[in-house]
Amino acid sequence: MSAQTDLLSTLNLSDAARKGHSEVVATRHDLHRKPETGLEERETAQYIEARLGELGIPTQRCTPTGVVGLIDSTVPGRRVMLRADMDALPITEENDHDFVSQHPGKMHACGHDTHMAMLLGVAQRLKEEGLTQGLVKLVFQPGEEGHYGAQKMIAAGVLDNPPLDVCYGQHVWGEAEVGKILIQGGPVMAAVDRLQIAIHGKGTHAAYPHGGVDPVYCAAQVITALQSIVSRNVDPLKPAVVTIAQINAGTAHNIIPPRCDMVGTVRVFDEGTHEILRRRIHEIITGVAQALGCTAELEYIPEHIATVNDPEIARLVREEAVAIVGEERVSGEQRTMGAEDMSDFLRRVPGAYAFIGGRNAAKGCTYPHHHPKFNVDEDALAIGAELMYRVARRLLAG
Repeated sequence: MSAQTDLLSTLNLSDAARKGHSEVVATRHDLHRKPETGLEERETAQYIEARLGELGIPTQRCTPTGVVGLIDSTVPGRRVMLRADMDALPITEENDHDFVSQHPGKMHACGHDTHMAMLLGVAQRLKEEGLTQGLVKLVFQPGEEGHYGAQKMIAAGVLDNPPLDVCYGQHVWGEAEVGKILIQGGPVMAAVDRLQIAIHGKGTHAAYPHGGVDPVYCAAQVITALQSIVSRNVDPLKPAVVTIAQINAGTAHNIIPPRCDMVGTVRVFDEGTHEILRRRIHEIITGVAQALGCTAELEYIPEHIATVNDPEIARLVREEAVAIVGEERVSGEQRTMGAEDMSDFLRRVPGAYAFIGGRNAAKGCTYPHHHPKFNVDEDALAIGAELMYRVARRLLAG
């Protein structure tokens, strides 16, 4: 008996989920072999349209590579959106399985291939079984990995024509063991902002530092001082991150340059804490620069708001998760400082975002998201597809 059968045989999966699992896995392999990065998902979009077309599900392009399918009962009822992201990452894959990426320098290293495969599997079940009322909008979203794909689809009207009542999405999660489902109400993924900082000094020969104003030394003091915000200005019970991840300056070992550039990120859940971070970052950067004879420019760029689950919908998802995998495998303690543009949908339409465990050391599925050897135990696809299907049915029923 295979390891896959051992796990899945212990779970409360429907016959349809068990029978359709191999096709969902095969779909995942098709998509994994041909990854495309943000807003370039042309072949991926064509594949999705073809698969939905075979099922008799009409589609349209919401953005150049964003695909929307519609299953409509034509009977008034709840209007439900199911979402999967599409884009891969600019990473060279280091796995050796038989469905490794065929596009050099590109890889589905975050699990979006599994998300599309599960949503296509759910679409097939819903279409074949039919809806008695309401409709389901199937949203295949491009550009999640830093390309503002959700915002672009919203601007193009994905939440309109027809308008939606509720939305749902999910993510395979390499940090959680396969068989586990993570779901809770409230914020589950952080808001993220980007910092772009320029410190201006006065260049000089490195042997005569007194003849200039050193922006590199100033930048070092700025980086150190920024770390005081989380440790001294933020409530210790409210998570926050301030990271300077990139610093660039100079052209030679014996020249103090006139400028030093830094790039960083801010992560936070709570809006009150968010305001503290915005204020103190500006005060510290400008204040330290002034004290050391430099000037500073700060571009503070909001990227994504926090991903916040509606408590009642999260409760519904939890009930279905427990029904599938059992109470002991469902966790309500899931928050991460990573960000997700599912947040943009959830800000406008009540809904929830769940995490499907995919880690399994026995199968070598232990590498983190965005790693060249990232992979998930494909048992997770049966669990995730069953959960999304059940949640869709519950949401349609109101």
